[in-house]
Amino acid sequence: MYNSFYNISQKQYQNNQITFTWFDGTIYNWTIPDGYYSLPDLNIWLQSQFIINKLYCVNSNNSQNIYFVTFQTNSVLYKAQIDVYFMPSSTNATLYGYQIPAGATWTFPSVNTMVRLTINSNLKSYFGTTETTFGIITPAQNMNYLSANGICPVVSPVFSIYLGCNLIVSDFNQIGNLFSQFPISAAYGNLIKIESSIDALISIKEGIYSEILITLWDQDNNALIFNDPEMTCFLIVETND
Repeated sequence: MYNSFYNISQKQYQNNQITFTWFDGTIYNWTIPDGYYSLPDLNIWLQSQFIINKLYCVNSNNSQNIYFVTFQTNSVLYKAQIDVYFMPSSTNATLYGYQIPAGATWTFPSVNTMVRLTINSNLKSYFGTTETTFGIITPAQNMNYLSANGICPVVSPVFSIYLGCNLIVSDFNQIGNLFSQFPISAAYGNLIKIESSIDALISIKEGIYSEILITLWDQDNNALIFNDPEMTCFLIVETND
């Protein structure tokens, strides 16, 4: 099977909502399209929303866009990082070389002012944070928010797959119909290929069956949603005649 499990999904995780408050108090509610996002991917999506809504500045020296919230990976600390920057006053904007982008209707504030980002509570595990709001600081100052101590960001919520089968009942598992378990050994979009030299021999419980039903769950017993249905599974049934 292919590793095709989304990490941002309204149906499965309800973790696709972000609210951004511009320095003038205007609130923007954005929905992240379902998909699999690394932190750089999610940062690119966020920047696209800033560009669409003219919520950025342009550096007069090199014409580069300046964004006031960024997502990045802090690989040194093994954490996710959310950076929030203040909008400079009109006087400071001139000193910094900040310009308002063409087509924007806002003007620089009279004093340095913070912007604010609020994430959906179900998105906290993605960033490994206990907070949902970033940027409430007085006086205004640039802030770097890291994953909380003792909490690792869970960018990939599915890291192991459980196979269940309606023909069996295991006395040695809390999950009674657990047939097999294996880790996801391939990056997103790649083929997960499991080859075992030892067969899993499990007795079939007595009964009359009209079908063999194989179910697949993640490590938290949540039903998996496959975005690529291509799959091959070999099942051997032995009988004593």
